Amino acid sequence: MDKFVVRLPRETAAKAKSKSQGKVYKQATIESLQRVVVIEDIERLKVTLELEGQSTRVLLEALTELNKKIPSKQVLLSTKIGHAVNKLKRHEDKEVASLARSIVLKWKHFIQDQDNKPVLEVRCDLKTEKTRTSGRRMLAESLGLEEGHLLPETIERETFHLCRRLLDRSYKRTMRKLIFTLKGNEDTRKLVLNGELAVKELVKSLKCKS
Repeated sequence: MDKFVVRLPRETAAKAKSKSQGKVYKQATIESLQRVVVIEDIERLKVTLELEGQSTRVLLEALTELNKKIPSKQVLLSTKIGHAVNKLKRHEDKEVASLARSIVLKWKHFIQDQDNKPVLEVRCDLKTEKTRTSGRRMLAESLGLEEGHLLPETIERETFHLCRRLLDRSYKRTMRKLIFTLKGNEDTRKLVLNGELAVKELVKSLKCKS
């Protein structure tokens, strides 16, 4: 029966298959919507911008992520993210300063024109915050810093973000590994304290699976 089978070349067959499938649409998540503001993300980006010694690349990444969101006046006031972005308008790097000015201008226009529209805010519960605060305290101890320093908070927030904002096994294992590494490995600790090893790179390299 092979003589009745039409065999197409691989490339032709692949094209025919893609045409039959049509366009593939990606489902939007609630967090991808501009009017949905996850407070944790705003606070994570705020400490990233405020931490001294951040590289231009890290600042641009944080600002680019912020540029995708439009927080309400209430969120701006409660998190003070506007102050952190506003300070960067005078940054020595022109690209950082330009993006910061653009974000501030966009947020101002939004508040003036559409602040009466509803906003969905997503926050952590008290039990979660208590566990996370304890983790930040242990990170501060492992780094030899005072409790409340921005660096341990930045590390913990980045860990929480990469673990999909869940206090699951991955988060707990990653936090333990970070604490032990920063406490026991002097070279790594110095790199982090000096800003030579970015927080995002540190957490990614030590992130544990569930």
